[in-house]
Amino acid sequence: MFPGKTDAGYVKEVSSILQRLKRRTVVGVVVGMGKRGEKALLAARKRRVSEYDLDAVAIRQTRKNAMLLRKALGLRGKVPATIDEARREAKRKGITVMGGTVPGHTTNTVAALLAEAIGAKKLVNATNVDGVYTKDPRKHKSAKKFRKMKFARLISLSAEQDARGARTHFVFDLLAAKLIARSKIRTFIINGTPGEIESTLKGRTRGTVVQ
Repeated sequence: MFPGKTDAGYVKEVSSILQRLKRRTVVGVVVGMGKRGEKALLAARKRRVSEYDLDAVAIRQTRKNAMLLRKALGLRGKVPATIDEARREAKRKGITVMGGTVPGHTTNTVAALLAEAIGAKKLVNATNVDGVYTKDPRKHKSAKKFRKMKFARLISLSAEQDARGARTHFVFDLLAAKLIARSKIRTFIINGTPGEIESTLKGRTRGTVVQ
């Protein structure tokens, strides 16, 4: 959500999209760390803290980000710390916004678990790349983008490239890929601009569709 500093305009646009969406369906939102927490993470890495503790640093930042979006949406109360808390809020209010939960689980995994818990048929992963590629497109010019792919193919790519460290995982991590596969949740991996989010929700995406 935050490519370096708080972008009030972006938060406003996304919250407006979500407000409209929740009139039609139950909405679960999981917010990642973005770049706002990278300084804290880098400082922690220099102190050579454990990967467990690095994950804990990242989780705290995701919850701070989630609180900003919650305020924009008018959601009161603390950020849900568990999937069960988020599911209860979604049932009461039609929408929930949360961050990370426990070390070892990326926000991809949290999103997949929340999608399962609330019975979601679709999951939209709004990220900093515009889909799934054969290789990291930021490092390899020869990387080719998948327009559509099977769950098994995503699992295979995740298994090859998911390093599991804080801020080092593949665009959609292995556990999350297995979760959406077991529940057959159609997943869209897209660039997280407001325009692309809204277009995808309307059925027109330029990202990768996993099914």
